[in-house]
Amino acid sequence: MALLLPLLLAVAVAFGPAGACSCQEFACSQGSCVAEDSVCDFTDDCGDGSDENNCSTYTRCDFEEDFCDFVRNPEDISGWNRTTEVPGLKHDHTNRTSAYFLSLSPVGGNQTTADLYSPLFQLSQTCKMSFYHYVGTRHGDLQVLVVSDPAGRSSEVWRLSAQRPEWLRTQIQVPSDQNFQVVIRGRLSGDGEASEILAIDDLSFSPGCMIVPEAESSSPTAPACPPLWFACQDGKCIEESRVCDFTRDCPRGEDEAGCPSECNFEDGSCGWYELTLGDGFDWVRGSSPEVPSDYYGRPPPLDHSTNTSEGHFMFILKNSSSLYPRAVLRGPLFQQSASGCTMTFWHYNSGLSVGAADMYLRIEGDENIVTIWRVLYDQGPHWYQATVQLGRINKPFQIALAKISLGVFDGVSALDDITFRNCSMPPAAAECPTDTHFHCVHTRACVERLQVCDLVDDCGDGSDEEGCSPELQCNFEDGLCNWKQEHCGEDVFDWALIQGPTPSMNTGPWKDHTLGTSHGHYLYIESSVPQAFKDTAVLLSPVFQPTHLQRQGQSKSRHHCAFRFHYHMYGLHVFRLAVYVRTYAAGRGQMLWVRYGNQGNLWHRKTLYISSARPFQILIEGTVGDDFHGDIAIDDLSFLDCDPYDGELPKQNSTIPTATAPTVEPHYCREGEFACGIREECVPVQQVCDFRRDCSDGSDELSCVKESCGFEGSDTCGWLMPSAASHAFSWSPNQGESIHEGEEYHRPVHDHTLNSPEGWYMNADSSNGGYGQVADLQTPVISSTGPQCTLVFWYHMNGFTIGSLQVLLKRGNATQEVWSQAGNQGNKWRRGEVFLGLSNNFQVVFRAKRGISYMGDIVIDDVSFLDCSPPLPSDQPCTSEEFACTNGHCIPQDNLCDFINHCGDSSDEDPYICKGFSGRCSFEFDLCSWRQSRDDDFDWMIKAGSTPTVGTGPSSDHTLRDPSGHYIYLESSFPQKFGDTARINGPLLSRRSAECKMRFYFHMSGEGIGTLSVFSKSEGRRRVLLNLTGDQGNYWQLREIPLSSSADFQVMFEGKVGRSQKGDICLDDITFSPGCLLASPSESSSSPPPPPAGSCPSGLLPCENGRCYSRRQSCDFTDDCGDGTDEKDCGTSCSFENGRCGWKSSLADEFDWMLGAGSVQRIRPPYDHTLMNESGHFVFLEATPVGLKGDKAHMRSSVWKESSVTCKLSFWYYISHMASGTIRLLIKTEDALSEAWSKTGHQGKEWFRAEVPLRSLRNFEVIFEGIRSSDMSGGAALDDLEFTNCAPSALELLRCPVATDFMCSCGRCIESHLVCDNKADCADGSDEIDCNHLIGSPGACDFNMEAEEWEERCQLFQDSDDDFDWRISHRTHTFGAGPHADHSPDGGGNFLYIHSAAQREGDVAKVTSGRPFPASIGLCHLRFWFFMHGSHRMGTLKVYTVGPSGAPLLMWAATGNHGNQWTYAHVVLSNPAPFRVTFQAEVGGDKWTDIALDDISYTAECSRGGPVTPQPLTCAADHFQCEHLPQCVPESWRCDGEPDCVDQSDEERCPDVVPGTLPPQDLCPGGFYQCSNSSCIPSILRCDGVADCPDGEDEHRCPALLQCLLGELVCETSSTCIPRHQRCDRSADCPPFHSDESNCHDCPPMYCLDRGSCLVDQHGPVCVCDPGWTGNRCHVREKPSPTSPHTPDDLQLDAVYVGIAIGLLLLVLGVAVCILAFCKKQCHCVRSDPMEYGMMDDPDDDSRAELPSMRAGAGGCPRINPRWSDGRGLSISVYPWRREAGGSNGKDAKLSFSNPLYN
Repeated sequence: MALLLPLLLAVAVAFGPAGACSCQEFACSQGSCVAEDSVCDFTDDCGDGSDENNCSTYTRCDFEEDFCDFVRNPEDISGWNRTTEVPGLKHDHTNRTSAYFLSLSPVGGNQTTADLYSPLFQLSQTCKMSFYHYVGTRHGDLQVLVVSDPAGRSSEVWRLSAQRPEWLRTQIQVPSDQNFQVVIRGRLSGDGEASEILAIDDLSFSPGCMIVPEAESSSPTAPACPPLWFACQDGKCIEESRVCDFTRDCPRGEDEAGCPSECNFEDGSCGWYELTLGDGFDWVRGSSPEVPSDYYGRPPPLDHSTNTSEGHFMFILKNSSSLYPRAVLRGPLFQQSASGCTMTFWHYNSGLSVGAADMYLRIEGDENIVTIWRVLYDQGPHWYQATVQLGRINKPFQIALAKISLGVFDGVSALDDITFRNCSMPPAAAECPTDTHFHCVHTRACVERLQVCDLVDDCGDGSDEEGCSPELQCNFEDGLCNWKQEHCGEDVFDWALIQGPTPSMNTGPWKDHTLGTSHGHYLYIESSVPQAFKDTAVLLSPVFQPTHLQRQGQSKSRHHCAFRFHYHMYGLHVFRLAVYVRTYAAGRGQMLWVRYGNQGNLWHRKTLYISSARPFQILIEGTVGDDFHGDIAIDDLSFLDCDPYDGELPKQNSTIPTATAPTVEPHYCREGEFACGIREECVPVQQVCDFRRDCSDGSDELSCVKESCGFEGSDTCGWLMPSAASHAFSWSPNQGESIHEGEEYHRPVHDHTLNSPEGWYMNADSSNGGYGQVADLQTPVISSTGPQCTLVFWYHMNGFTIGSLQVLLKRGNATQEVWSQAGNQGNKWRRGEVFLGLSNNFQVVFRAKRGISYMGDIVIDDVSFLDCSPPLPSDQPCTSEEFACTNGHCIPQDNLCDFINHCGDSSDEDPYICKGFSGRCSFEFDLCSWRQSRDDDFDWMIKAGSTPTVGTGPSSDHTLRDPSGHYIYLESSFPQKFGDTARINGPLLSRRSAECKMRFYFHMSGEGIGTLSVFSKSEGRRRVLLNLTGDQGNYWQLREIPLSSSADFQVMFEGKVGRSQKGDICLDDITFSPGCLLASPSESSSSPPPPPAGSCPSGLLPCENGRCYSRRQSCDFTDDCGDGTDEKDCGTSCSFENGRCGWKSSLADEFDWMLGAGSVQRIRPPYDHTLMNESGHFVFLEATPVGLKGDKAHMRSSVWKESSVTCKLSFWYYISHMASGTIRLLIKTEDALSEAWSKTGHQGKEWFRAEVPLRSLRNFEVIFEGIRSSDMSGGAALDDLEFTNCAPSALELLRCPVATDFMCSCGRCIESHLVCDNKADCADGSDEIDCNHLIGSPGACDFNMEAEEWEERCQLFQDSDDDFDWRISHRTHTFGAGPHADHSPDGGGNFLYIHSAAQREGDVAKVTSGRPFPASIGLCHLRFWFFMHGSHRMGTLKVYTVGPSGAPLLMWAATGNHGNQWTYAHVVLSNPAPFRVTFQAEVGGDKWTDIALDDISYTAECSRGGPVTPQPLTCAADHFQCEHLPQCVPESWRCDGEPDCVDQSDEERCPDVVPGTLPPQDLCPGGFYQCSNSSCIPSILRCDGVADCPDGEDEHRCPALLQCLLGELVCETSSTCIPRHQRCDRSADCPPFHSDESNCHDCPPMYCLDRGSCLVDQHGPVCVCDPGWTGNRCHVREKPSPTSPHTPDDLQLDAVYVGIAIGLLLLVLGVAVCILAFCKKQCHCVRSDPMEYGMMDDPDDDSRAELPSMRAGAGGCPRINPRWSDGRGLSISVYPWRREAGGSNGKDAKLSFSNPLYN
């Protein structure tokens, strides 16, 4: 059965009935099917002839016998011919040579047109026709038209113009809602060849085409009309002059059918035709597919009417290579037009070589044609609308659109949707309203009375212009009439009389208004040179009588005096035309009317009514614009109902009013107080203008700016406008209802407040002032604002030449831009916003800058200061939902750590308070924890100030709100292109994050803005969180997005480039809430593969020589690898010959330190310092084309771990006139930034050396800052950087880098918070020896006690608002979860833990310290050990500080699996109020999520609330205290040329010469020196280091640094030492006092200072000093010998030496201990084996679970590595110019260091 069914189906198909064909097919007799449309088409499609048998219902003709029912047009010169062959065609479509067909051939080289008419068919929607055609011509076409009856309208339904020399069949649907005929029209051009031919055959109309019966088609013969009359279809006859006059005179409008006033070319060409058909460059009617694409690269245009490819329009078809073809599209012949007639059309002119097009007006009887419109060159691929003014034309006329090709036509020129408006003359009427209208004499039309005697024939018979007084009219055809030029007023030049167009292109009219041709005259002002901007020309009318005087015999209701005129204001720089009325002979008088700007290429009519009680005169003033495109014209001036005055206007007298000064009432307030309006009420001046009414009557805010202002009623609300000169560019209140015609595009018609013309706004009027002038609108001084203060306003900037608007903050004389916008923003209101925040004593300034012309005012409205009143201290305590600021204010917890100073003292933004907010970034330093994506097209960039592209981006960042603040942005300019993406990824967040949300600020302003998307990325999938596209407003906006995921996830920002370069997208101030937890490193990445054989163990890094080193061994000034690998990328000593040696540039800078070589031609040193030639390298400040003075570049080292007290940095610098700039050396530590050295200005064309002592520092960066000294400058350079003696040495450990450091017994220093943290950081374990003081301290506990005792003894208490409790135990109760032993060395104690097996996921347990700690920020350190191992669904552990209000502050958090080990955690605790500490554990997703704590301890600072600092050493008065070590040396050792302090500070800052002034030397004999008291001393005492004069002046101006041997003398003039053998040799070697020849035979008094005896030998006196003293005069305390014990002279110095000896002894003991440990292979700085514990100072630390250091780390014993080192580490400073490899060039290298200007 399964096989039988298919067989039966096959048989049924094969032998089924003929009727099986579809409804759209014909069943042939033989059983086959053919298309229904193939029936009765004279072709045997069935093969058996059955489809051609029954055709009686078809109307057909094969032309074998005659034309059948088809009729040729008898008017055709050469019609369709019935034939069997013609030249080039000898057969019909069936290839029969004897068959007939119809053909059309050219005749005599003329254009040939032939029509073939079908019978008249009834209306039908199913009529179809088919026929065969042959088109053998390149210069003609074949058309099918449908002509409706009785309207006679024709519409084209088919056309073929392409040459197809073969018989083809075409079928056409011919629907019609009226009776109709089908016309087949053939056209051949006169340019064609004689062999060209058109042919048709075998016409067939379907049964749906039913012929109208004979009786219906024949109608009574209409009576014949007279000659030159037009016969309407109903028999009515009208004059031929009324045909095509824009008025339907026939009942059915057939008199206008051939010249319709509206034409979209859908139903035909409407009487428009190609005048020069046949030249191969013709206007043709067609649709989009018919536009050839071979000469135009873009898609052809859709028609304008229907915006489809099926719609029709006129376009130029080029099929000739003639060099000068011309296409002229001529319209119908119109009889006349009315005065308001205009023609509107849409044109398309696009292509590389499309050329220009002109539209002409041809008036019958006038040989000249008038150009009325022109388009030049490529206008882009768009349709554009144009309006042409025709006006009153009283003769027949035609309009033509001409286009000329120079043989290179390449493009599309098209025309569509022609409309004539207001062109018909007024109709005849039996009567008219007599008061308001005039009844025309002949046409009997009614025209308004104001149109009488206005120099325009509105009636059509001229009767409205008959009997008019020539004194009241002037059309300038015969001069100025009775108007005069102003010569004695303020005008600068005269109106000019002209015919035709004005001399300047694209401005002024092309024809006058009176005649509408180029023959007519008019007046105009020429705006070209020598005229200048705002020059005026004034035309004066005759003087007229007062308008209130009545004519004799006239009633009181007489008409008002009216002045009519026509004006033309066309051009890009047209400025102003104004009409005044004056009653005095001088001045302008009162302005009646004014127009500004471009009003289009049209003549406009204006009527003004005049009312004056005195004789008056009209003034017409034209004002020149900014450039020569500003011609203004007037024509046809006339007065109605005005009487001329026989006389002149009087002269004017003026008086100057005086004003009285206001009085100031006395008050009783003290200095610094403001007197309120109520008597004896005073408030501090700081509370005036702070947006709060502190006076009970609010008078403290009366003279201030209002919080909100809509400027209604012209109220400026306290905004101040500095006084400006007349006609200056300035702000003023204005309304939309005051806008003049044409000005509506320069400022808004409706205000923003009321959305009404009656509403007010502030307007900076560009009609006044010049290009670049500024106008300020500013507030009075605002004393203070609140943290959320925001300025919100609405602005309107529309106009082609609009300038710019800025918002400035002014403090004193300093201004700062915080917002700006420039250029045309469109005709709409836009919102602006500026975040002000907390500020004091400042002004807000709106600064408008005028553009290049008056076209575009700058307008603002609805200016508001939101939330600007400063907060008041609360008298209530803060709630648990609020943060208690240090100053007592309370703010919502949501406002914490959002980069806004809500508290007013910045305590809510303190870095220590914000430690629990992971991933926050203001981009002031770098990208923080955000990373550039590697699968995008380009990167986000850090920027300060505004972005490079004008018209997009902010003026400043959101954080600092000044030009120095930074943000990241997407640069949409070149080389980026549309659609390119830039992505940036945030930190990996844990799936355990709860109540997690991200906040950020974005700025998306500009016409080319693309898209900003925010995604959540997890497990390779993306989820869209936010998508913003397009312009979002020119201000920073806040977005908050909730975050959650079932797996660890990242947030990704994606920016996509828009369609133009004005599309910069900016981000700033990204923050995550405390509920957002960082993912555990162990969970965020898969387990690393096992290291290959021979590689370094886990936690260590490979050296290039095969050894290994720890991360803690890098950047410590010690070459632990032996090849410098561990130090090479740190920013080391560098000659820059092989790269930058790890010195990195900042992403946040405007320019960089560049690596380069010498160049004589460029702005940089001509040679380096290392090699002293042009091939040597150095770093220099980059000179960029857009660089501005003050730009900064930074180059920094990595973070160095520690330096010695003798550490110095030396370098060579080059600063000259060309290689300019300022160089600063900055030292950045964890909590400070300081300048160590700087140099600026021209130093000479050579390299100079600088040496800067760095001393003992910890965790510091070295930063070189370069500053531009002028715009686009640079070139200052650095070379040969060298660190000297920077590696810490055990021999110098007499003082630690920080006063609070702990000194280990072995002599090394560690930070104080590492002491007694249950982890040995000293090599000898001395930091964990004496820790009994921790027992009993609040919250500290090792839990080694009974279960019922731990809460009381540890002062830790369970919280009552949690879900379950912590417990203690000595081992875990769930296999596979929790620790097997506590953290103590023997593992025999207890620990605190949560038992998760009995709890639900998300349950929380809290334990809180009992006694509160005093308030502190960044001082209290918590240390503890935690255990989180078991399931991958591990929960979270958090540490909070909780203030008195109960509000928790997250200080630390950990989540995920941290391995089967105890992990060390160190947390800095902070709270502005006294606080307790809470440990909170949250249960994970299963029972294997136990969390344990052990060995909790706090530093001493936690209990004291302040730092614990030891007392510094104090030296005796005659001793010098070494600066960086606790060491005292005798003052006489200071600056003696020999370092005595271990840190060498006794030889620093020593003067070159002893300061002081020499007294006069005019009284003492030779060999003596005169003291200031006129006493004389032997010159041998001069410059001997002992003060012998009363004031010590014998040592003044002596060389201070010169150290001579015993017996030698210091010579002051040569700064040299006189050897002993040159003394007393009778040759004076030391002028001017000749000390070497003084006292050669005796000892001066007290020469040996009673510290020895004086002897005289052949070289003069010599002192034999007592023990302990030395020097020429026994004046220097003898220094102890390093090989012999020293016997001190005083007890205090003895104490110093005893201390040094003890220190050295301890050092020796420590070294011995370390050596012993080394021998036992156990010297690991007492850091336990890494498998015993991990380390976690904070979640971002990458040093957890690290292998033991190869040396003692920060505070261990001297560095010894028995496994990987063959000896003591070599300090890198020994080889300062070692060739070192350059840094990485990878993409992540862009993550540069923080900007040192911000901390």
